Amino acid sequence: MENFKVNTNLSKWGNSLATRIPKNIIKKLNLRDNQDIEVSVKDNSIILTPVHKKPGNIHELFENWQDDGKRERELDWGKSKGNELQW
Repeated sequence: MENFKVNTNLSKWGNSLATRIPKNIIKKLNLRDNQDIEVSVKDNSIILTPVHKKPGNIHELFENWQDDGKRERELDWGKSKGNELQW
């Protein structure tokens, strides 16, 4: 990944200070609105790291899934080869 270096400023936001992340960085890192970000300090620098949460349940796992409409019935994966549950 290429390095970006952008100047921005800090502005008062409630009792805190905030800054804006430029659109080209948002796009490059595939960030989204309300993305969780870890803030850390190393060698007197602020480091922002996107947090990618693992799904906690099946609903979170498939929350953005869109059916492609190509199946009319369940898929047959063949005979069990391990400790799969029987249906």
